[in-house]
Amino acid sequence: MIKINQIHCGLDETFSKETIAKKIGCKTEDILSFEIERKSLDARKQNLYFSYSVLAEVRNEKKYIRQKDVSYGERIIYENLHCDNMKQRPVVAGFGPAGMFAALILAEGGCRPIVIERGKPVEERTKDVQSFFQTGVLNPESNVQYGEGGAGTFSDGKLTTRSKDPRIRKVFAEFVEAGAKEEILYDALPHVGTDVLTAIVRNIRNKIIRLGGEILFETKLESLRIQNHTLEGIMTNKGYIPCEDLILCIGHSAAESYETLYKQGITMMPKDFAVGVRVEHLQSMIDRNQYGEYAGHPALHAASYRLTYRASNGRGVYSFCMCPGGVVIPSCSEEGQLVVNGMSNSKRNGKNANSAILVQVYTKDFDKGNPLDGFQYQKKLEKGAFRYSYNAPSQNISDYLQKQISDSLYLKSSYPREVVTEDLHHLFPKEINLAMEEAFMDFDHKIKGFASKGIMVGMESRSSAPVRMPRNETGVSLSCEGLYPCGEGAGYAGGIVSSAVDGIKQAENVMKKAVILR
Repeated sequence: MIKINQIHCGLDETFSKETIAKKIGCKTEDILSFEIERKSLDARKQNLYFSYSVLAEVRNEKKYIRQKDVSYGERIIYENLHCDNMKQRPVVAGFGPAGMFAALILAEGGCRPIVIERGKPVEERTKDVQSFFQTGVLNPESNVQYGEGGAGTFSDGKLTTRSKDPRIRKVFAEFVEAGAKEEILYDALPHVGTDVLTAIVRNIRNKIIRLGGEILFETKLESLRIQNHTLEGIMTNKGYIPCEDLILCIGHSAAESYETLYKQGITMMPKDFAVGVRVEHLQSMIDRNQYGEYAGHPALHAASYRLTYRASNGRGVYSFCMCPGGVVIPSCSEEGQLVVNGMSNSKRNGKNANSAILVQVYTKDFDKGNPLDGFQYQKKLEKGAFRYSYNAPSQNISDYLQKQISDSLYLKSSYPREVVTEDLHHLFPKEINLAMEEAFMDFDHKIKGFASKGIMVGMESRSSAPVRMPRNETGVSLSCEGLYPCGEGAGYAGGIVSSAVDGIKQAENVMKKAVILR
């Protein structure tokens, strides 16, 4: 099998065996089979085209191996571990991407895991979220942060992590099996969309159950039972569960759970995170900027962007979770606090594009000696952004730069509640405002109209957890044998795919320990 890179295909062309044959100079019938490994859009030149990498079985492959862009290749395969003799069933706390894939790997390995999730199944959760968007009445236990699928369910569903790690291929393959399009296996910028993610989450849940797993919804972890620094069980709001191995996937928003664990002696440390706003622009403007005269071509998806800037005060500013054709949503989990996020459906056909613009927050900004001080920093900002009925503060970017309240907004926000025009400077400390002001002016040079035609909606403050739970080389907490901190909430991931991969790693660690002790 050979790998062929840099196979170019025009926007109006159909990729096929003929395209590959033309690249390496062989007969079409000599290509026995092929699979696309990667597809990306090259928009650096005047003429846009797609660039493909493929794995192909070709007759007389040695004949082509010395060509430019041709090398030997092999399929990436994930090999499941198996361990069906554990003394006690392992428990997974939290059913976001990390918990979901931890449970799946354990179930496939014959371990019959028990999953506890404080929120509701995705079908009920979706109803609660939609009701919140419409009425402004928050359910603190069933919302954009809490419930089956985790915070990633109500997002753009971006799957942009790429590496040679076979666990990543495993994640993508499971998503396809559960209902995602096969293009995510090779697209350079794969995404699923909230409308598809909800079905995928449900299908993976059902697979775990078929394999012997058990999922307990509306079941919240309340405390650990620890003896001699070793886990013996967990207490939930539904009762006690004996447990020697707990994969802890509580997410980045469960501040009260962190507080409980810290009081029980679980080692934690503060870490840097980021805060900022959501910005919105017309998607048509972003398309024209990225695609030029090709904007609107049926072969092209809604355009995205990635922006970074280093401010004069040293703080990094960057775009995050850019949602083409998406909407800005309230992502609150606590009453009286406002936090926003972005999401898109699979077609990304909304009128507006949105993205978080985030500024680095250093531990020195909030650390007063308690590793959980970052949560208090977040809470203060989110309380300051809260408006009646979860309406959101908003401002034209150009007016923000002039430090004046907007008389009217340049475009209608996609936010489902009302927006309130005000000067967003008062939401942030001066060092955050300084960095954001400089970044907006820089971004306006990179994307024409970014500052003059964009609006801001605040507050975006939960891109990652402000804390990390250190673990050793086998994934175990430094302070409790049997406890496996995992995912975004433990400070070891930053998105759907990296969280899922961390869940897989921790499930492997649990099974490896069981094999060693057997």
